[in-house]
Amino acid sequence: MTFAFGAAARLSTEVRVNGTLTNATTISLTILRPDGTTDGPFTPVNDGIGLYHYDYTSAQAGRHIARWTTTGPVGADEESFDVAAQWAEAGVISLVAAKKQLNIDLSDTEDDEEIQDYLRSVTEICERYVGALVRRTVVEKHAGGYALALNHAPVLSLTSVVAIESGGVDQAVADLDLDGPTGIVQRKDGGFMCGPFRVTYVPGRLEIPPHVSQAAKILLQHMWETQRGTMGGVRVGGSDEVYDPRFGFTIPRRAVELLGDQPPGIA
Repeated sequence: MTFAFGAAARLSTEVRVNGTLTNATTISLTILRPDGTTDGPFTPVNDGIGLYHYDYTSAQAGRHIARWTTTGPVGADEESFDVAAQWAEAGVISLVAAKKQLNIDLSDTEDDEEIQDYLRSVTEICERYVGALVRRTVVEKHAGGYALALNHAPVLSLTSVVAIESGGVDQAVADLDLDGPTGIVQRKDGGFMCGPFRVTYVPGRLEIPPHVSQAAKILLQHMWETQRGTMGGVRVGGSDEVYDPRFGFTIPRRAVELLGDQPPGIA
C-alpha cells in the first residue's frame, strides 16, 4: 500500500492463538525507514480483542517496513508500505476524474486508496510513451562532455550539477543552457564540462495534453475492470483488444494510439 507524503499510514494487525483472536500481554510497533534507521517502538491502539492499529506519519518517502512484536503470546510480524515522494502522489489524472471515469460516486471513498495505486501505475505507463508528466526531483550521474543528456525529459528546471570526484569543478546553473523539451544541458560558452557529475533536476510538464489524459483514463478503466473480472473474452472479429486471462494483460490499442510512439531514450 502507498500513502501520500505527510498523511498518516493506518497500520493494523491481529493477534491470534490457535486461530482465536487474543489480546497480547504486550505489543509494540517499530518502523524501519528508507534510510535504514528505525522509529519507535510505539504502542498501538487496541480496537477489540486481538485487534490493533497505529497511525504512523513518516518524514521520509520510500519503502518502510513495520514490525509488530508481542509477548503473551510471543510473536513477530512484518509488513511493508510505501510513502510517495512529496508532490508525487498526484498522478496524470486526478482522483475525481478517475472516479468519474469508473462511474464511482464521489462520496464513495471505500476504494480511493486502491484507485490511487492504479493512478500511479497508469502514470508510469503513460510516461514510457510520452516522457515525464508529473513534477518530481531526479538525481542521476553523468560522465560530462560538451553536453549532458538528462534521462527524463521534458525538464522543468535544473537544480545543480555537482562534481563527484575530489578536485572536480561544479557547474554553476546560471552558466548552463537547458533545453527543456529534450533535456539537453550545455555550457553557454560552449565549453567542455569535465565530469563525472551528480545532476539534480525536475522533470515534468506544466499541463497534461488532452490526448494523454484520455489515454490514462482508458488505461485506468481497463486495469480496473480486468482486476475485477468484469470484462468478457476476446470478441471475434473485433478491432479492439479485450482482456482474456488466457492471454495476459495488454495495453488497449486505442490508448497506445493516443499516446503515440515511445520516445527515444525512455526505458
